[in-house]
Amino acid sequence: PIHGGQSDSSVFYIPAAPLCDVNAEYLVRQRHSFEYGIPAPDFPGGKGESNHIGRATTKCVNTVEGKRTMGLEPFEIKPHMTSGEKETILHANTILNL
Repeated sequence: PIHGGQSDSSVFYIPAAPLCDVNAEYLVRQRHSFEYGIPAPDFPGGKGESNHIGRATTKCVNTVEGKRTMGLEPFEIKPHMTSGEKETILHANTILNL
């Protein structure tokens, strides 16, 4: 549909950082909102872009980093990380069901 100016028509998703339980839990809700084209959890409700033809979808997120910021790709554990960093990432990936 073409926006006629009667209500909000765009949706903006902001990456949740730093990586912690609260932000990982938010990311689960944000991912759901993005997948359905509705406003992110901390924005007013409504249909957002859910009925818009050509709206952004998960297929539009092309990079690994972009997918991670949207909760579409697991966070990576690297060998040089501390045990606390590794545990945090494992826990976040569990919350994200990835």
